[in-house]
Amino acid sequence: MALTLSASIYGFGSAFAGKGGARDIDILIVHQSSDPASCRLAIACKRRLAERLPLAHVTMLSAPEEEHLKFIETANAMSVGTLRNGHLEEDLNKAVAVIAELAAKGAEISPEDR
Repeated sequence: MALTLSASIYGFGSAFAGKGGARDIDILIVHQSSDPASCRLAIACKRRLAERLPLAHVTMLSAPEEEHLKFIETANAMSVGTLRNGHLEEDLNKAVAVIAELAAKGAEISPEDR
């Protein structure tokens, strides 16, 4: 049985903060570990997100790195989905739709709902 790898996708920055006038879309990919397979999944996710969202600026961190830096908390990042190997295209379609919707609305979501 193959191990299911996943990466969590978050949006942050002006496109998600309701400030309007965002010139880019800041995305964070948090992958499970620094294991080569986990890193390859994160790189594949980054490439595919960049293809579908030309304005995306993508940052990648392993889960231990994110925990150490507390990037999600510091950047007020909001979850937009999870990408799993074996379901990458389906999950990517969902995440891109959420990102596009939130960015278009300026992410008018209170911090409590993030």
